Amino acid sequence: MGLALCCTTALLAGCGGATDEGSARSEVRPPLKGSPAVGKASKDPDTGDFNGDGFDDYAVEVDFEGPDADRSDIELAVVYGSAKGLLTGSPVRVPDGDGEDGEGDDGEVEGFFSEPLRADLDGDGFTDLIGSRGKYPDTRTFALFGGARGLSAPKDLDVPDGFRPLAAGDFDGDGSVDLLDGGKGTIDDESGEEWDPRLPAERERGEVLFGPFNRAGAPARSWAMDFSQHGYTTPLEAHTGDFDADGCTDILLPYGFDAEQDDSAPDDLTRLAYYRGDAKGGLVPGPDVKPDLYDAMSTVEGLRGVTVADADGDGIDDVIGSGEASDNHAGGGSDPGEITIIYGSKSGLGKGRSAKKMKQKAWSWGFDPKVGDVTGDKVPDLVLGDNDPKGNGGEVSLLPGTSEGPDLDGAQTVSPLTDGLPSTTGKPYRWTEFGSDELLDFNGDGRQDLIVLAEKWERKKPAFLAFRGTAEGLDPGQVQYFAPNYLKPTGTTATRPS
Repeated sequence: MGLALCCTTALLAGCGGATDEGSARSEVRPPLKGSPAVGKASKDPDTGDFNGDGFDDYAVEVDFEGPDADRSDIELAVVYGSAKGLLTGSPVRVPDGDGEDGEGDDGEVEGFFSEPLRADLDGDGFTDLIGSRGKYPDTRTFALFGGARGLSAPKDLDVPDGFRPLAAGDFDGDGSVDLLDGGKGTIDDESGEEWDPRLPAERERGEVLFGPFNRAGAPARSWAMDFSQHGYTTPLEAHTGDFDADGCTDILLPYGFDAEQDDSAPDDLTRLAYYRGDAKGGLVPGPDVKPDLYDAMSTVEGLRGVTVADADGDGIDDVIGSGEASDNHAGGGSDPGEITIIYGSKSGLGKGRSAKKMKQKAWSWGFDPKVGDVTGDKVPDLVLGDNDPKGNGGEVSLLPGTSEGPDLDGAQTVSPLTDGLPSTTGKPYRWTEFGSDELLDFNGDGRQDLIVLAEKWERKKPAFLAFRGTAEGLDPGQVQYFAPNYLKPTGTTATRPS
């Protein structure tokens, strides 16, 4: 079945109390200290909650600047939720390397090698945090295992050397979490040099590790897979969801390459591959979706990014694509920002209700879409960003959910100019890079809260702003402020709270 598109175009209203620079600001409260509540295991643990206490927890990679401008400390910080808000004064930390201050054995800052994943890896009813650290090929995959009192100290997993956990899901539908590595070919080696897209054999190999994993971090079995498109490229990232409600996790793999001037490039390259979870095979190439998924969601400039979530509340995951746009045409003018939702169904991805396309006049509108129930009405809402609006350095918009999908006309927008946001100086920098980072219910009231990262909030230094979700939307009057230095207390690194 083809994909029919219904299109909505509107100019966002400046909701949320936006005012002139220097308007009323609220005071910054001290860091909130305490231990998370003791939780309990669940048959289907919330991926946002590491200790099962009903409050979602925030995990973020932070680059702490040291006194030496040439040194930095990269750490993964975990902040637990509570009825009062995020416990920003009592974080746990995971350094990125073996040595102190995130340095490896050679004294170089290593960095985390993959985006941390949330899943119940060992099947004990608590969500775990999985990632990898180090420099390729000397990477180590680790897990912080969830428990009633919080996350454990990081433990290296018993996985193949150089394994990069790109995605987690139940690909074969057996009830256990599996991990996927898409291969190593397009990973930036931080040298500033581009790798040859024609991959050597050791970088081509993808692999799926099937659960259940034991506490030593060993999988039940493994399976090699080739995601390299004839050895030409490997996926940049992965997005998982169950698009046909069959109980097996499906996966979308975006690729980044420039093959226009390369005569050696295979003819059948794709920029967005779809693999379907399968009880017998684990992962198999997905059925064709017409029009092509990439073409359906991209603009003339391409596809900016992909998000997977249940956008219409029917219990089946959907794909939200953000179309790339440009404000620099030779003839002047710009493309509109564009969001496309392709709905999942029991018949398959794109084979149920018609896709929904939304446009907005600004080319920069539509960055980093996220889905969650912010208003608590049991209908998913859509949050997305505009990183280059007129008059400030970024905006975040909430499109309330309806039975027909996100309501563009009823959007609420918050920005650095929004009245009431907390500030230590009373006058944050209006050109800060202001963008959504994560939707989590960190106070357990049944509404998703939004964490915004403002890269240059005050004195051009970063800050986090945690907006409470309410029945009316995001509340600028209930925003919890915390700076990166809140997340770096003196003391030991990640251990389970006592």
